Amino acid sequence: MFKPAEKAELNQISLTGMRGLVIIGLLMEAPRTLEEIRAKLIELNILEQEHSNDILRIDLNTLRAMGCEITHANAKTNFKYVLLKHPFSLNITEEEIGTIKKSFKKIKDSANISLLLGYDALFKKLANYAGNDTIKEELYGLSAFKSYNIELIKQLMEDCKNNIVITLKYKNPSAEAESVKEILAQKVVFQNDKVYLYGYDINKKDAVILNLLRIRAILSRAQGNGIEVKSVCVKYFLKSFGVNILEENETIIETRSDGYIIEGRYHNEFVAVQRVLSFGANCTVLEPADFREKIIQKLKSMRKNYND
Repeated sequence: MFKPAEKAELNQISLTGMRGLVIIGLLMEAPRTLEEIRAKLIELNILEQEHSNDILRIDLNTLRAMGCEITHANAKTNFKYVLLKHPFSLNITEEEIGTIKKSFKKIKDSANISLLLGYDALFKKLANYAGNDTIKEELYGLSAFKSYNIELIKQLMEDCKNNIVITLKYKNPSAEAESVKEILAQKVVFQNDKVYLYGYDINKKDAVILNLLRIRAILSRAQGNGIEVKSVCVKYFLKSFGVNILEENETIIETRSDGYIIEGRYHNEFVAVQRVLSFGANCTVLEPADFREKIIQKLKSMRKNYND
């Protein structure tokens, strides 16, 4: 948030004002003890070791005089100063919250995990500066990850990037007890308002999709180099679509006057089927032949169930 000041620069500014800005910034992040505030100001070169703590108490009183509500550090606050209110709050209205909700709803379903993490951080930052507690709660509630451990999502994304085999405890809803799995992490995805880990089960030698909410613990991590994982490759003709709807695992291999030939590589057959069916009548599967036949049988079954 802050970087140490150069001594030469400090001659041109008000140190009292600088300390005040830093202190309010620190208290916006979290409650702090006087020693924590002091240590940070010394680190930033805007307070000397020999300066008395009375300077900081005067700075805190100055902020209170400006309209900041800051508690006293006592046993009730774990001897930390807590910022309750300040005049720099964002005045976000219910109407504006409604607009944000509608806009995010349109973005959410087609956004990737990295973009959604960015929105999660944005909503939390806005909530921190919102002056109304009801608005705060609404902003926190906007995130696609409000039920998830953000750090776990980020760790698993790194595991996927670095080809890591994770040993984890997992609770399948159909099983009575937790099971231990060794999974090569491949991709973290957001789908149908849930977060999943796409991976390869080392012991079963099969592609798996794990709901992050059912991962009970990460037991260990190891490098997964040399493990061969086969994806499901499908070629299909697609017409009447915008190129932006293609996923990173899908490539245009031929452009025609009436559409495109697409090659998609999917985590498993279930994901491939779901993706192809999502295009509706705009999609014609070309190969492999056995996958094409499965799609035909799936469509016949769907039509029969619909007619019945």
